[in-house]
Amino acid sequence: MRSWKSGIVYVDTNWRKVIVFSACFCFMTAVVAQNNDSQRYVGLQLLNLDPRPEAGMDIIEASINNGCNLVALTIQWDEVYKNNTSPPDWRQYDRQIEYIAKTNAKIALRIIVGRLSYRLNGFWTPKETMKDDLGRPVTGIYDRTCFSFSHQPTVTKSQNFIREVCRRYNSYQNQGKILYISFGNLATQELGYPHETNFEGGKQYLAGFDYSDSSLDSFRIWAEKRYKRINKLNYHWGTKHTSFQTLFPPRTAYNPYPAYQTKAGKDWYIFSHSQLKNYIDQTIAGIKQINPQYKIVNEYGAVTADFSAMLVSYGFKSLDQKADGSKVHNDPYYNHRWITDVLRSNSPNRWVLNEVFFTSQTPYDLLVRQFNECFEHGSKVVTLVISSPEAEAMRMMREVANRWINAPLAEIKPSQSISYTLTESLDSTMKNVEKRWLEKVGYNPRPVHIELKEDILSDEYWKPLSNNVLPIVTNQITERGSKPRKSFSYTLPKDAFTDPDGDIVKIEAVEKPQWLGLSNGVLSGNVPDILGDNRITLRATDDEGATVTMSFNLKVTNINIKPLARRPVPDLEGSLNQLIFYQFQGDHFDDPDGVIVRVRASGLRSWMTYTPKEFSAYPQEQGTFTVTLRAYDDDSAFVETSFKVKVLNKPPVARQVLPEKIIAVNKAFRFKISPNLFTDPDGEVVRVGAAKLPSWLRFTGTELQGTPAELGTYRVGIRAYDNGGDSVEIPFVIKVDLQGAKNLPPVARYSLPNVQLFSTQKFSYRVPDSLFYDTNGYVDKIETPNLPSWLTFKNNEIAGVAMQAGTYTVTIRAIDDDETAADVTFTINVRYAAINFELIQAGKVGERRFIGPLSNDDILLQSSIPEKITIYANCEAPVKKVRFKLTGPYQKITVADRFPFALFDETAGFTPVAGTYTLEATAFNDSLQVSAATIRFKIQTTQPLSDWQVYPNPFSEVCNLKLPKGFDRNSAGFNVVSLSGQTIFSGRKEIMIIDDVAYIDLTPYRISPNIYFLQVLNGDTVEKVIKISKQ
Repeated sequence: MRSWKSGIVYVDTNWRKVIVFSACFCFMTAVVAQNNDSQRYVGLQLLNLDPRPEAGMDIIEASINNGCNLVALTIQWDEVYKNNTSPPDWRQYDRQIEYIAKTNAKIALRIIVGRLSYRLNGFWTPKETMKDDLGRPVTGIYDRTCFSFSHQPTVTKSQNFIREVCRRYNSYQNQGKILYISFGNLATQELGYPHETNFEGGKQYLAGFDYSDSSLDSFRIWAEKRYKRINKLNYHWGTKHTSFQTLFPPRTAYNPYPAYQTKAGKDWYIFSHSQLKNYIDQTIAGIKQINPQYKIVNEYGAVTADFSAMLVSYGFKSLDQKADGSKVHNDPYYNHRWITDVLRSNSPNRWVLNEVFFTSQTPYDLLVRQFNECFEHGSKVVTLVISSPEAEAMRMMREVANRWINAPLAEIKPSQSISYTLTESLDSTMKNVEKRWLEKVGYNPRPVHIELKEDILSDEYWKPLSNNVLPIVTNQITERGSKPRKSFSYTLPKDAFTDPDGDIVKIEAVEKPQWLGLSNGVLSGNVPDILGDNRITLRATDDEGATVTMSFNLKVTNINIKPLARRPVPDLEGSLNQLIFYQFQGDHFDDPDGVIVRVRASGLRSWMTYTPKEFSAYPQEQGTFTVTLRAYDDDSAFVETSFKVKVLNKPPVARQVLPEKIIAVNKAFRFKISPNLFTDPDGEVVRVGAAKLPSWLRFTGTELQGTPAELGTYRVGIRAYDNGGDSVEIPFVIKVDLQGAKNLPPVARYSLPNVQLFSTQKFSYRVPDSLFYDTNGYVDKIETPNLPSWLTFKNNEIAGVAMQAGTYTVTIRAIDDDETAADVTFTINVRYAAINFELIQAGKVGERRFIGPLSNDDILLQSSIPEKITIYANCEAPVKKVRFKLTGPYQKITVADRFPFALFDETAGFTPVAGTYTLEATAFNDSLQVSAATIRFKIQTTQPLSDWQVYPNPFSEVCNLKLPKGFDRNSAGFNVVSLSGQTIFSGRKEIMIIDDVAYIDLTPYRISPNIYFLQVLNGDTVEKVIKISKQ
């Protein structure tokens, strides 16, 4: 199983990572290929990560020339169809297949239907993408992702593409050129579910899939069909789900393996297996409809590795029932004989295939061994993934091809056999199975038959559901009481009876006094004037007809019966400054012949709070405190119960372990014990001590000092004590030899990704303790030298808000106990967020539509614009409001405080009047300005404006006047005069004139609707008088 990362390919092993430079391809040979079942194939696996039409041809040619007789090509859905409207691009694949077909090599097609996350539009949405239980979509190498097997529309689209590929190259199948077809959905070019995903920045973590909405909906329907009732499921799962509609599978993120050991986890595996099998079977059926001669191979990352539980490939035996072969992608350090035995034993009459991943860092002999062991134990095909036709890879191709292509594949008849089950795989992985295999083969490995029994996929797995579990008494009713000549009423506890795997459907009183009745769970009646005991027997019936009974006594007496403490309150534990909370159950007290009228608490500390419904505390002191509850009945009798609140001290913890220290004999040794080595979660470390010191070593309180006189190994204990009296000790091993070891600086476990920020966007990063480690000491402290002025570093957290754009370098420095240091750097690229504008047709919901983007210097034809428009402002960064200022034929200042941020009301909008407009938008997050943008655009009319034309007329707030060309704007003035001769407005330089149009904004003057005269002045002379109308 391989996992890839950006431009680099990472090959995972059990104990190391081998890094291989990217764009990996695989290769084939030019040997006459036989068509019988005994022919073996040494193949090139060409991943086609480079989408250029000419890419890969050199690798294909070199591989065939060096002996391979198969070329397996990857065909990517999102390279053929980059979007849902683009024409298909088959150039690369057509060219490769046409070339191979002219040789003696066979062709295999690997069709991948995952897509790059930015190429989903029109194919599926992020909602239909596979997700982990945290809601994060699967993200693989190069930001590739895949769809949910439960979303049928996308499943159908992917299968249509697979069939399209098979139809396109069917003529090659008819010519006998195609050996097999495979299909996959994962970024690793494999089939099944992912077993890990990436945080932003590329850091991986383990997780099971698929928790997308469509998968959860399908799982809930599946579970309800299996269990029928939610209580039946809860009984078998050991859970308390309330309905199938809210049922959630077991969580698997970060630490998936324990989940599959539970009944719920196995159900989740079975469901996931069924979804994958449906996809496989449907896809194979579709391919066989095109040509039944196509051979289909299912390719998995692994079927025996621990993470096969998440891949849902442990059950490959049933997954491959309709396939013609099974292929896995072994890590070079795997036990290839064992894995091939597993595949061969459970694939009768089917091919077994494997894949070798070439890297120059992996020993040559190790990769050749993988070829040899796979072929020796029954593989028909083994392909080689390479990134270029380099000499070592071609030498390997030649060597393996010369040995195996002409060696017929013979039937293997193992003399020994073992078996294992799916349950064993999920409960304890397959390590124990491999141990049993090793016991059989010893030091002379030979094929063993290893039978997989897919027990949880059989009907036997579900047989326990048919066994009804009898109902039980869960809350025995104690003696009740009443005085004579009184009305009696008692509500049965809701949990008096329970059906572990179903529901209680009926409760009846089979024995009772005649005057007592039972209705809707309430015993009631008028008590006669007869003292004595009355036996009551209740019978409960579950939903499958099984019953259970319970009896209790009802005493009629003139003496008040004291209340009882029925359910004790459990003791509570907590730590300083951490909330302690307990909700009372309502049945802690019971009054057999009346009611509890009040409960009082005593012994409360100032930091404790009590109400009849709950108790809470936020401890401010350590110790054990007793709280007493006293309950009174309606005759003032009472009963008490107590519980303890224990505020515990948390012991110190070590931030890191101390590695072995190698020092020289007869040389002075000093080792500083930093106070930063320990921390206390609820107090402080007050003292550090050392124990088990050899005679030559002493501890000063801060430092170990001494000179060893002889060779040896000494195990010292370093113990930290907190202010609560607790302590923790960590071992420190000192090895004394002749030379000692030179101190090495700390090492960074991983690099930190660069960060992109918008100005005013908050940044924070907590430096994890795991970022650095020290091979022969410990990391004493973390510093951030030359930190940008807008950032602070406190309590291992870098935080701040950048107000200015720029690229800032952040250095994180680890200093060890010997004052040597190591740095990790990353950059923060801060830029101003852009504001983009959109022109929107205004109207009611359903009438609004996007017209297009609005940019600076745009010219819009009035005839092409709707009658009412508005403008949206969209900011790249999160904002809470946008302030608009529009000037021109219309003038408007407004603040939009909800998304979408619109200049005008979306329903009303404004009429686009011809002229030049200037729009300013300023975006804010609270009171902090995030971004600002200004554009100028022009609306042109198809009817040219005549000189001295006023528009619109009547006008609303802005009166626009077309001036003659060449009119001296510097001497222009404007007066608005009423019919009575009163000057309403007079203005000169404050009037905006653009392209011979004067924009006279009368908004501040609030003039009333009427007829007015507009006087145009040239200097002090009236040049023109125009009648205008204010609407």
